[in-house]
Amino acid sequence: MKHFLKQKKQTLVYLTPLGLILVYFFLKSLGFPLHDFSNSYFPAHIATNDNKPGETLFDIYAFNKYIWDLGYEKVLADFYLNSPFNATFFYPFSMIEDAYLAKAIYTVISSLLFLLSIYYLTRRYGKKVKWLVVAIPIICFVPLRNQVLFGQTYFLVFALVVFSYVLFEKHRKVLGGSLLVTAALLKIFPVAYGFPLLFKKEWKTLLIVLFIGITLLLISLMASGTSIWEAYIFDVIPNAIKNKSTVNFQYNAQSIDVFLKTLFVKDSYYNPDAVFDNARWYYALKWIFKSVVVGIAISLSFSHKDKLFKVLSIWVVTLFLIQSRTATYAQILWIIPAFYMVSSKMPLSRKVLFLMLLFLVCNLTISSLEALPIFFRFSRLWLTIILALIFYLSFKKRINYKYIGLAFFLLLPLHLDMFSVPQKDATTYVLDQKKYFMIYDFNVENDMLVYNAIGRNGNEVVNTKIAIISFDTTTCKVENNQIVIGGKQITSTPALKKKPILVNECEVYYLTDINSRRGAFTIKKINICKN
Repeated sequence: MKHFLKQKKQTLVYLTPLGLILVYFFLKSLGFPLHDFSNSYFPAHIATNDNKPGETLFDIYAFNKYIWDLGYEKVLADFYLNSPFNATFFYPFSMIEDAYLAKAIYTVISSLLFLLSIYYLTRRYGKKVKWLVVAIPIICFVPLRNQVLFGQTYFLVFALVVFSYVLFEKHRKVLGGSLLVTAALLKIFPVAYGFPLLFKKEWKTLLIVLFIGITLLLISLMASGTSIWEAYIFDVIPNAIKNKSTVNFQYNAQSIDVFLKTLFVKDSYYNPDAVFDNARWYYALKWIFKSVVVGIAISLSFSHKDKLFKVLSIWVVTLFLIQSRTATYAQILWIIPAFYMVSSKMPLSRKVLFLMLLFLVCNLTISSLEALPIFFRFSRLWLTIILALIFYLSFKKRINYKYIGLAFFLLLPLHLDMFSVPQKDATTYVLDQKKYFMIYDFNVENDMLVYNAIGRNGNEVVNTKIAIISFDTTTCKVENNQIVIGGKQITSTPALKKKPILVNECEVYYLTDINSRRGAFTIKKINICKN
């Protein structure tokens, strides 16, 4: 141990500021709410203790009700489209009865792994990057803070990806593949981090990775049961794709998807202030943007296919541009391309500019942008695009435009909606504007509509001034996710639907997640007397 410390003393000294800031955030986290750790700890708890884990986990209200019944009344969670593998991976933590203690233990482990991964990156790139290591606590202050306070999994994903590529370079393919697959099963998007192996034609490694992935999935099936995976593969993901509920109007996603959707897709409840009302332009422009970005990434990857970490950096940056959501704590992944940039032969001025922009991207207060005009509301997105351009230009390689053409072809099937004419919607929203995260129930009290909602203040009952003369709970029903009344189907959308009620003899009120996050319902109505 003494020999190790003496040999690695200088590197460990450079790591000290990062270690100290993580200790500081950890101490603060001990008095912080469970926050995002809820979406890791409680799914594992549900998988092993609930009779119908698939139904509970992917129903936002049922998921939160399960958590509240355990005594955590202030928790607000949403598993959304996360991989069920989380339920398997976090099973050891769910065995700890106190969720706050489990979070503390997890935070210590993930922070140590993150520090170790930075250590290995520093050793790999050498002296040029040591001042970058010292600057990480400043450049990535908010992502580091949020990761520790919220109990997210990005430290873990970061470490797994870095370790896997360090191992690939040492030709330890089985262990490296195991770590990369684990990262992909936890967060899905790291699947793209396997592309460097594809460009290098590491077919044997890719087969090993595939085999390990299947093995881990089988272990997950045995550990968590088939209910969760069946719901995820055959219901949740297909419905989210058909209903387009993988992307909503939440500006804090800071992605090109959400910007274009906010600009072009008008919705009187979720997005009443859209500048245009043309969904086809949304799909077309998204297709063009993503095709150009992916084409550039493919071209650069072929040019540097023998340098694994360089190609990995390319796809880390590319994913920040094409993902539907880029959370604040995810910005720590910029550290991987930052190591490449600082170690490159670029002029010092360009390196400094890159790090200054990265500081802004990581630490920009997103909540302060909410009230601004739409262009400024997506400020982090524009900074990210500029940062990516500086990164791409650092390669000094001409882009082969045939790869951009290839990307247009490959991504076309995902954007075919730009050729279809939107169907006219005969339904309307019952409420004027969105005030809560979701509405999960509604009833009548004193001849007025009352609904139950989950929002910033937790579970609430909200009274409205909407008069209810009759409230028939028996006439309507949901069959194959469509509302049927008197044997006649009156809806045809893929959006989830619940609790259809015939109100005032002519209108059917029902819960739906159309144009929203999957399972985040509001109340819509359809007038059957006019149709």
